Amino acid sequence: MEQINQISAVILAGGLARRMSGAEKGLQMLNGKPLIAHIIERLAPQTAQIYLNINRSQAEYQAHFPALPFYCDRLTDFQGPLSGMLSGFEHIASEYLLFVPCDTPFLPANLESKLSVALMINQAQIAYAHDGERAHPTIALIHRSVVAPLQAYLTKGERRLFHFFQTQKSIAVDFSEQKAAFQNMNTFEDLENFHFIQQQSTPKLLGITGYSGTGKTTLLEKLIPKLTACQLKVGLIKHSHHNVEVDKVGKDSYRLRMAGANPTMIVCEERWALMMETPKQAVDFQQLIANFAKTEVDLVLVEGFKHESIAKIQLHRQAIERPLPEQDQWTIATATDYPLERENWLDINDVGQIADFILQWVRG
Repeated sequence: MEQINQISAVILAGGLARRMSGAEKGLQMLNGKPLIAHIIERLAPQTAQIYLNINRSQAEYQAHFPALPFYCDRLTDFQGPLSGMLSGFEHIASEYLLFVPCDTPFLPANLESKLSVALMINQAQIAYAHDGERAHPTIALIHRSVVAPLQAYLTKGERRLFHFFQTQKSIAVDFSEQKAAFQNMNTFEDLENFHFIQQQSTPKLLGITGYSGTGKTTLLEKLIPKLTACQLKVGLIKHSHHNVEVDKVGKDSYRLRMAGANPTMIVCEERWALMMETPKQAVDFQQLIANFAKTEVDLVLVEGFKHESIAKIQLHRQAIERPLPEQDQWTIATATDYPLERENWLDINDVGQIADFILQWVRG
């Protein structure tokens, strides 16, 4: 097979959603956005183009996602995901298509890269995701060579997705380190339970964003003591552009980790740390957040990850020779060292003012 590049993705939303009483599953709301909007955010950095496979409610989808091309199944009567996959190759001139379902909003950030590498290494036609416990055949990178056998399979009246994969050269790709990324929303109860669990066990997230040199770390260093003094339990996620080594070379824990133990936990009387190796792949943000779910933290401050869909305070200084970033839907305030006509403008040098604003936001 030729080198894989410029992969297009298809979000499969052509079913009847019987477990949602026929409601349009991809348009159900999660955290204030349709399910498909979450998937688009995940896929956009990974793929060249995103298509929607929809068989009804076309006008409603176009109203939400006017820039996305869509197609309908050639086979009528809602024949299932295999029909959507075959129709994808009939409508899209691509050697490879990445298919994902419309009810899995937390897809891995390295989904395409891992599937394409596995496909090439194994010279396979199909690479599909596996979370360590179960296969997810609706999440698959597929080569066009399956079109003829797929047409024959469907003509015989067969509709079993995984069974078809087993008749072709297919490979399961291990995503067990990101099992939470494959949580799906099949029913209204799944959506309700997610909101309930999130409200009960996940602390609020607040990003502190800005260009390098804006003083994010310095501000956080002053801000955190003020927040904790107000009885707020604060956690932190800090993104580093460097390859950070938290262990000490030559120590027992380092030697055992280098021997292949992954993850490795080191414990002393005052703290513990869990080290997970993720060579040559980005860590999924949802996976990072999940580590705070069972803590008693009220707020997790996030330095970096400015493209994640979380509330954020933008920082900017006059001395930075780069323009003030535009506000997006997640910006709740802007802190600068110069006057600014924006809602919720804060003085970047007034740490008390910023702390008060955050306290009101957390408790409000």
